Amino acid sequence: MNGGEKALNKYDRMLYIINQQGMQSQRKLADSMGISLGQVNYLLKEMADKGLLEKTGKIYRVSDTGKKHLEEKIRIQQTEKIDFSGNANGVKLAVILAAGHNPAFDKPEGLLEIGGMPLIEHMIQALHNQGIEKIVVVVGDRKEQYETYFDHRGIILVENNRYKWSGTMASLFAAEAYLTEDFLLVESNQILEEVAIEKILKSEEQNCMLLAGPSDSMDEAYVELDENGSIFRISKDIKQLNRIDAELIGVSKISGELFEKMVQYYGKNENPYLNYEYAIESIGRIYRIAGILVDDLIWSVIENETLYQKASSILFPKMKKRAVLRKENKARETLQECMHLKEEEIEQVSIGGGMTNQNFFVRVKGRDYILRIPGACTEVFIDRCAEQYNSRIASGLGLNPPILYFDPVKGVKVTEYITGARTLNPGSARLEAYMRKTTAILKKLHNSEVKLQGDFNVWEEYDKYKREILKNGGRFYKGFEELESFFYHLKSDLNQIKADRRPCHNDLVAENFVSDEKGRMYLIDWEYAGYNDPLWDVAAHLLECEFSKEEEELYLQYYLEKEPGRLEKQKLLMFQICQDVLWSAWTIAKETKGEDFGAYGEGRFLRALIMKKEYEAEYEKEKI
Repeated sequence: MNGGEKALNKYDRMLYIINQQGMQSQRKLADSMGISLGQVNYLLKEMADKGLLEKTGKIYRVSDTGKKHLEEKIRIQQTEKIDFSGNANGVKLAVILAAGHNPAFDKPEGLLEIGGMPLIEHMIQALHNQGIEKIVVVVGDRKEQYETYFDHRGIILVENNRYKWSGTMASLFAAEAYLTEDFLLVESNQILEEVAIEKILKSEEQNCMLLAGPSDSMDEAYVELDENGSIFRISKDIKQLNRIDAELIGVSKISGELFEKMVQYYGKNENPYLNYEYAIESIGRIYRIAGILVDDLIWSVIENETLYQKASSILFPKMKKRAVLRKENKARETLQECMHLKEEEIEQVSIGGGMTNQNFFVRVKGRDYILRIPGACTEVFIDRCAEQYNSRIASGLGLNPPILYFDPVKGVKVTEYITGARTLNPGSARLEAYMRKTTAILKKLHNSEVKLQGDFNVWEEYDKYKREILKNGGRFYKGFEELESFFYHLKSDLNQIKADRRPCHNDLVAENFVSDEKGRMYLIDWEYAGYNDPLWDVAAHLLECEFSKEEEELYLQYYLEKEPGRLEKQKLLMFQICQDVLWSAWTIAKETKGEDFGAYGEGRFLRALIMKKEYEAEYEKEKI
């Protein structure tokens, strides 16, 4: 019994057998179908009465009406697909295929820059923004360039050493050891709007391929869908398709079950040049693989110089404008939801700055506010409930602007806008006029009797980042192990000289000080606030703003109102070393999730090594 026969009911199976094998005796027909002789005679008579069979003597044959009936049944059967089991949500892994060779360029396509950033970095940032935590890149041609680019990034590199003689299915198969869960499969030689990644990840379909309108790339893979929106046929030859529904984009969501089927299919492969999309198409004859169409999407593959120049000069500027518009629209929607506003009540939304969060200036009914939408994965490192509590305490002290709304689950926050806001930078923070203001704020906070939630312990914070680094396969900078040992040694030194425990801010970058139009200074962003030694805040501000020795001396006079003692100087240097160790680890942890901070983390690490020598020369000699 073949596959087409199995899927039919008894009535249609008999029609199918007679069509395929000719009329047998009623006894043989009963045996082959596993039914009684009486049932066979009954079905033959019924089908003849309906005109599905024609009878000549004792011989039955399928009539034209019967053939049309059978054709419709089989056609319906071919559009019915098996669904994979499982959950469509929660994809945290992505695979980027970047092994191919393109002689049109002097570097791998993924490292071609658009807008000052490689194509693959644009993709990684989009994946990171949408919650992807682990990324595997399959390399081949000029792999050394990728190895250099991703050094210390926590990106897993897998090599397809047969990239010259194989297709993309071989590259995907090379990463098999890492593909133990559902994943997103993307190609490195393309640029597209982030909304496309968002749409496929949020789709309820467990297995799907991203589609868009034709791109004029000269190498289009056209797609025909069936009536249920499943992938029916993929071809680069337009003549092979009955209908052009869309063009295939190199982004697919693949479940563990589907990948297992792909591996089984590839195990019988005799054509090494097979591409993954055709393996999916073959499996899609039985299992449902949905097409996810993104309307009006700006995107392009980068396969030659013409497409590269078009993407750089025309498509990317359009993408940037639309990205800003989408962020502002998201901010509007968030603001409407959290403040219960009508759309027309929001008069203005514009994007502000932020290193880990996205801030927006908003105007509602003539009043100005700042909307904070948290960055991706910040919930791993920040206790939003503690932040909410501590921020309100700081507002009560008059240090932080009033808070109108705070959602500790989503991390969304709305505060009053500081009128005439002037944000400090490292240069202005070193001016004496601002030294007086910032030290006054710190003394007010440190000498207050307010009760904050949480203690800021640099060693516990470091361990948190270290766990993330190790979990995500990140690598520390060369020589970090020795510095880490010294970092833990400083803990015993601090225990000996005793740390104070006072309310602290714990993130004293210059940009967290903002003055209003009347010169009043505020201290914003209380994400890391909690109890700590007050000199931690002072040390951080001096370090982040790169005070000279003379400027540092003046600052300490304003803060301490006396000359710093030896133990105070030791604490300041100790805390600065700890801060550079902590924030270099923070950088590595963030970069394991796809972000790129350039030389920021390694710069802090190298500075910590210099300060370590200074500390050892000044304070360790006493122990000898």
